[in-house]
Amino acid sequence: MREEDKDFLELLGYLYLQYGKHDPARVIYHTLCELSDPASIVLLAYAYCLAADGSYAMALHEMDKISMETLNLQELSGFHLLRGNIFWHMHRDREARTELRRFLELERLRTNGQPRPAVIGQNIQPLVIGGVERVVSVKMRPPEEGLWKKFLRFIARKEISRELSR
Repeated sequence: MREEDKDFLELLGYLYLQYGKHDPARVIYHTLCELSDPASIVLLAYAYCLAADGSYAMALHEMDKISMETLNLQELSGFHLLRGNIFWHMHRDREARTELRRFLELERLRTNGQPRPAVIGQNIQPLVIGGVERVVSVKMRPPEEGLWKKFLRFIARKEISRELSR
């Protein structure tokens, strides 16, 4: 398959996600993962589709394939948010809490414009609300809302900039 075809499939998958069509997006991202060595962002989008369909164990398995070094700060933040959400739905509260802390720390770094730390996950303070450590439920949101909308817009910008650079 040509590189242009893969780019087109990524954009098509993005559009399906944008309109809440997880099944067709899952098929497209699964195809992209099977065709070649997929980019980390493709694996992340595929894991999101699996989690949105309730296949949490499969989503975790796909996320284990992601090379953390290739993710930028925004993608890494989305990675930890999705992973925390999956753990929460699997009733693995301790792991979900850890991932949520990582997500919050990365969002704090991202919004403050500080450089990415060398080792993610060290020196992260517990989430304390009103002097008490809290467990916060990270609920799955449709892709049109919040961080996932930014995440999906990032995918589109990446694809458009890649097309314009040719």
